[in-house]
Amino acid sequence: DTGDKNWSNRRTGCYAMVNTLRPTLMGVQECQAAQRSDLMANLKGYESVGVSRDGSANGEQMAIFYLKDSVSIQSWGTFWLSETPDVVSKYPGAGHYRCATWAKVRHKKYGNEFYHINTHLDLNTVKAFEMSVIMDFIKKNCGSLPVVMTADWNESDDSAVFDEMYQTFSNARWTATTGDAYGTMNSFNNMNSSTKIDHVFYRGFPSCTKFVTVRQKWEGYQFISDHFPVYANLKF
Repeated sequence: DTGDKNWSNRRTGCYAMVNTLRPTLMGVQECQAAQRSDLMANLKGYESVGVSRDGSANGEQMAIFYLKDSVSIQSWGTFWLSETPDVVSKYPGAGHYRCATWAKVRHKKYGNEFYHINTHLDLNTVKAFEMSVIMDFIKKNCGSLPVVMTADWNESDDSAVFDEMYQTFSNARWTATTGDAYGTMNSFNNMNSSTKIDHVFYRGFPSCTKFVTVRQKWEGYQFISDHFPVYANLKF
């Protein structure tokens, strides 16, 4: 990407957004190793976990950033959205390697433990299978603990792809006490997009008090990404 789209220019806006909003946890998608290094060097009080989705040193990551004074990571790992989730792999028909980063999190002030799963579904017609892998991981590993999931889902939140997930999970956009319904995919040029493919899903949290699509300028940049960030406030 060139001009305002180039990371070397818009990264200052990304730093400003995170350092202003101070999310306790943040899931990123398509984050290259150099970008993660830049974020780690310029975000105040954050650590991160995650690996490259294709097993390379510089491949795209679905990293989780966390505010280290607020939460601790008890354990974390990566699984692939394929027939062999425990190894770097791609499902037949998928356009790219796809994986999910998971972290078991403990809130330092309240002592509550929960899981955060951050992923990025494929563009092709394999998303239903990928969701089944995610749900299988949750059933086998998360027990009764609360779970929050963040992603570029590449699918509207009323899609049948999420039918199984909605049996146990809620949608922050739909359930927030205060929220919005703005589109999230701006393609670096569209403030009025109606395409909503970035969602926050959760279970085990009694309520969601706020859902926000972050649309303001940061350091003079209207578009710090080709998607608007979204965030949710979840209550224990």
